[in-house]
Amino acid sequence: MANYPLYIAIIGRAGVGKSTLVNSLRGLRASEERAAGVGVTETTVAPTVYLHPDDPSIRFWDTPGVGTPQFQADKYLDKIQFQRFHVFLLVTCSRFTEHDHNLASQLLREKKHVLFVRSKIDIDIRNAQSDYGESADNVKETITVDIRQNLITCGIENPVIFLVNNQKPEELDFPEMVSYIMGHAPEYKAKAENQMDAAIKAAFSEEKAASSCIIL
Repeated sequence: MANYPLYIAIIGRAGVGKSTLVNSLRGLRASEERAAGVGVTETTVAPTVYLHPDDPSIRFWDTPGVGTPQFQADKYLDKIQFQRFHVFLLVTCSRFTEHDHNLASQLLREKKHVLFVRSKIDIDIRNAQSDYGESADNVKETITVDIRQNLITCGIENPVIFLVNNQKPEELDFPEMVSYIMGHAPEYKAKAENQMDAAIKAAFSEEKAASSCIIL
């Protein structure tokens, strides 16, 4: 099971920091070799896989932004072939939108694991400190509570939420997010392997049933 591949898809709208998040999860800057492409325009045009630096069985998939002309919201999950992924990091850099809620709801109905990531949180903290003199901890707590209530109102129970600054992965919830993913990886792998075994058995049973109907 330790070497069973775990596919983690990073999804969300264009420009929310998905590629930067992939790089930070791998300990890379955008300018480094093997880093995911990052830019002011959409740089990811197809799902692209990147290996975890310490555990190559864990594979991060950078995906195109949802809601673009090439990846319209109603066809997005099918176009990225979502069934192959085991865990999803749903990323936003502002409030979670209707697109985000719909994506999460569809994935949860399919029994997929979904983690919610609010990126670029340093901008919100800096603005609140400048405008209202609020502490970073108060801003973080306010945003976390707002996200949780928002998701619960939309029918998403017990959401797992992380607030991150991709440019400084040592801060905020980033270390906690990494620990959470790595700590739950064996559980995620076991579920993925069991689902694969069940699918193979089901396919074999169907093939066997079909062959028994053949008249020689």
